[in-house]
Amino acid sequence: MDKEKLVSFSLGSFQTNSYLLFNEYKKDAVVIDAPSGIEKVLKFAVNNSLNIRGVIITHGHIDHIAGLEGIDIPFYIYKDEEDFLYNPDMNFSSLFGEPLSLGRKPRIIEDGDLQIGPFKMDILHTPGHSPGSISVKIGNLLFCGDVLFYDSIGRTDIPYASHSLLMDSIRNKIMVMDESVRILPGHGKPTTIGRELKNNPFLR
Repeated sequence: MDKEKLVSFSLGSFQTNSYLLFNEYKKDAVVIDAPSGIEKVLKFAVNNSLNIRGVIITHGHIDHIAGLEGIDIPFYIYKDEEDFLYNPDMNFSSLFGEPLSLGRKPRIIEDGDLQIGPFKMDILHTPGHSPGSISVKIGNLLFCGDVLFYDSIGRTDIPYASHSLLMDSIRNKIMVMDESVRILPGHGKPTTIGRELKNNPFLR
């Protein structure tokens, strides 16, 4: 990861984190999640002569996909989450008076290795907050969407969510990683596996 740099942006009314990971020598980049306000990420990329090779969507809720309509960049989503892109009730945009049914098709991904440009990553299906939620591991970084947060976990009091699935995802897919792994959540500040093992009240 010595050639890669990470920049985070807190965007939109939900203060959703969008992450830009880029190779400072090759000038290639990937983006994790596309909330409203994604223009700030694109502007940073242009100002730094970066070529965004793809956008990875951790899950299909409106606060993570609202920016997709305005960008012409390939984007990726887990197979079980595609319907959220087209259904305003599923992605919750209908609740906020601006129903979103995306007019673009994603590239479908599954569990396992994925390479976008020079970036090698491991896609982990981590359902619970939504059926097709994923966590993306790149080196020692884990982009986990709304699965796990600093001192908290993702909501499951919403349609299509499951608390038991969420806890299974966290305990058996995320918390088994090395304690040094850095967690980059969909909202709030970053943390580490080690810190959450010791301090997260939902994991005791």
